[in-house]
Amino acid sequence: MEMQSHKGIRRFAALTAAMALALILAGSFVTTTKTGDTIPTWPATWGRTEAPGWFVEASHRYVAAAVGLLVLSLVFWLQRSESRPWVRRIGWLALGGVLLQAVIGGVRIFADRHDFVLPKVPVAIVHACFGQLVFCCVVAVALFVSEAWRRTPAEETVSGARNLGIVTTGFAFLQLVAGAVTRHTGAVLLVHLVGAGLVLLHVSLFASRLMLTPLRKGANLLVALLGFQLVLGGATWAIKASGFERSHHAPLLQILTIGAHVAVGAALLAATLAITLMCHRGRVPAPQAVGA
Repeated sequence: MEMQSHKGIRRFAALTAAMALALILAGSFVTTTKTGDTIPTWPATWGRTEAPGWFVEASHRYVAAAVGLLVLSLVFWLQRSESRPWVRRIGWLALGGVLLQAVIGGVRIFADRHDFVLPKVPVAIVHACFGQLVFCCVVAVALFVSEAWRRTPAEETVSGARNLGIVTTGFAFLQLVAGAVTRHTGAVLLVHLVGAGLVLLHVSLFASRLMLTPLRKGANLLVALLGFQLVLGGATWAIKASGFERSHHAPLLQILTIGAHVAVGAALLAATLAITLMCHRGRVPAPQAVGA
């Protein structure tokens, strides 16, 4: 019975992480189609349903509500079945992040409706970047309850890649920050391109370092995500260079391509973080001195 309970929470945590990634994809569609102001009420989703593109923003809110319920359920499940206090605390941290992310997303809409002065673009950038952190937190919880976390062998070759993984994760997050600024303002494009080069270099080094270790499957995942992201990045560049205008009237394939570029970037960040945590899990304990 206990084994079935562990299997159930592992699947539920994986589902929650997948839905969190779907939420990032839905949010990218809102930015790409410029439909963030089509529903003037918050937290309610009704309003000017006749406004063009309102269904894009409505879908984003529905997915966000589903993620909130899933994370809440996961936290209560952890409280009942998880014996490690630090895992339960991270679950509560994920729930707090989801709630705070919802507030950040709603503040701009609430302020507009009540004629408050609020810089829309900076709030949107914070909303996009903080969403990546919340997603990583949910992925970490899913990792910590997984069977892979429990069975990772302690090996020096895995532990030695941990510092490189930390640096790679940092570059991946900063690249997503630069991407959010570029999407919302059109600025720092050069920084975004330089960041892409740094991510390419460090993910390649990190993956190659892990190829001869028990984490080689994770290394293969990083390489696959990196290659897919490069293709999507090139396609996104070509789409925008051809005169793409953010609108729900834009060709569906172009909207999906740009949105996928954001989502795969988030998946690459989460995978890098998870594998770095696995390197920490596989750390060889230092030998203890034995008294005479």
